[in-house]
Amino acid sequence: MTDLKDIDSRLSAVEADLAINQTITRYCRALDWLDESLLRTCYTTDAFINYGFYKGPVEGFYPVVMEIERATLHRSHFLSNVAIELDGDKAEVECYGIASSTLDGETLNVFGGRYLNQFAHVNAEWRMSRSEYVLDHHFVAPMPPLSDAIGELQLGTGLDSNHPLFRTLSAQQAD
Repeated sequence: MTDLKDIDSRLSAVEADLAINQTITRYCRALDWLDESLLRTCYTTDAFINYGFYKGPVEGFYPVVMEIERATLHRSHFLSNVAIELDGDKAEVECYGIASSTLDGETLNVFGGRYLNQFAHVNAEWRMSRSEYVLDHHFVAPMPPLSDAIGELQLGTGLDSNHPLFRTLSAQQAD
């Protein structure tokens, strides 16, 4: 017979893993859609950020990162290979990230690195309490005009949370 306590702890670990991954997904989506209210659901109120261009409390991070992202015509953030080490209501999380953007529609900037995060389980949610970005590589490449895209594809330029393509996901409501 399986120990119910063991099942409960395993289920809690699976739930934490899923919730942490959902927070990471919300982070990417918030930056890509310029949704500051969604971004605020990713961090604890006392989180500390060190991303090179900003080092300090999370409250000061929001306007800085949103200004950077708003300056781009297009942005895509991809985070994967999420490694999670749980320790009660805390977790050490490392994941790899690739982000691309264009400021002018002619040059593509690609950044690759990793996020070294600490998460905390607060008010039944897993949020980042500390986040540090380590840049592994950056390159710039010319890009053909997006108007040369195949067929009738919708262009991903100028997208934000006010765009008709944006969908609010019910599980991603701000505080």
